[in-house]
Amino acid sequence: MSPGEITSEPTVDPDAPLTWSTGAMTAAGFAVVCAEVTSRERPSVVECGSGFSTLKLAELVQQRGGRLVSLEHDETWATRVRSNLAAAGLAETAQIMLAPLEPHPLARDGLPWYAEHPLRFLPRRIDLLLVDGPPAFEPETELSRYPALPALAERLALDAVVVLDDIDRRGELRVLEAWERECDFRFEIQPAERIAVGRRS
Repeated sequence: MSPGEITSEPTVDPDAPLTWSTGAMTAAGFAVVCAEVTSRERPSVVECGSGFSTLKLAELVQQRGGRLVSLEHDETWATRVRSNLAAAGLAETAQIMLAPLEPHPLARDGLPWYAEHPLRFLPRRIDLLLVDGPPAFEPETELSRYPALPALAERLALDAVVVLDDIDRRGELRVLEAWERECDFRFEIQPAERIAVGRRS
């Protein structure tokens, strides 16, 4: 770089194809989610966090005549996922709802969660809730995903399934313990798939 040369942060191509990454669910864990979707007619699916899994999940949901809504806090990433959905002809089936992270009354340790206003537009009945966001990989943010179940419990169908990803991390295990104490859901941990699957007790 020559003296005086101006540099800038690299831009993200909003039309770049999504690919499976190390931050995504394991293939085995995603297969469990897909099996739940394909077992239902017109499934109503809500996903906390979006990415490559959103694209593949939308394909299944479309085949079953259902609807998918993904909460996403990052505007640039939301744009990219929307672009990929549109390119695949899935924009009518799957919606990426921008929900910035902000203080939430149900949050633990003062951590932010998805803004409340966009939550009003989620489906009134949710058959499957997939919790893979917001980011919780740092020790100080390990309880970031706690609000998902209590915040959306009233919308969950009687036979709804809740899937929590990254269950091999301490934070997610703490979240799971709190959910089982405070909500009428019981979870089965599937270590190989790195997920926990919950149903009403």
